[in-house]
Amino acid sequence: MNPFHPSPEACDCCGVTPTSPLFLHTISYRAINRRFCTNCVLKQQQGTFCPICFELFNDSFIPNIHLMCIRCPSIAHRSCVLPSSTPDFAFLCPACADPNFSYFKVDRRGIDFHANKVLAAAAQISANTLTRAAVAIRLDAERRAMVAVGARKKAIEALELFADVAAKEQEEGSSEQEDDSGTENSDSESSD
Repeated sequence: MNPFHPSPEACDCCGVTPTSPLFLHTISYRAINRRFCTNCVLKQQQGTFCPICFELFNDSFIPNIHLMCIRCPSIAHRSCVLPSSTPDFAFLCPACADPNFSYFKVDRRGIDFHANKVLAAAAQISANTLTRAAVAIRLDAERRAMVAVGARKKAIEALELFADVAAKEQEEGSSEQEDDSGTENSDSESSD
């Protein structure tokens, strides 16, 4: 094994080893950063992009503009679906219509326009998941910092209370010693 050329990484989902490391995307999946191939990224994130034009959606779903696949959570633009081929109530996304479907196909000629759009969609989804994960981590860190500030304040108050109690006990102990030494002296004087 050549140490200057690390072994190629495989997709954490399907196990395939892509021909290029550029085709593996780091995504935050269930709070863990994982490496997925382009196909697996798109399969895991159905409903976040149009499976025909590969444009990413914002968070709004508008029924008169979008169609939902009857088998999976994929959503397509109504304008991307050919009106003559599929009625509104029976839309099947390409992945459900063909069991051998692959979002990302690269042939010997290289990456064509379609593959470029697919790769760009997967890269944007990857960036979005990592951004959301970073925001969640930052919010958690801020929450933990606030908890730490509160715990520090309580610890300081507890130390101050302990110091007060220790000082009072020391004063009471020294006054008892004075009282004891005073009674011992008066006892010894009276016996003389």
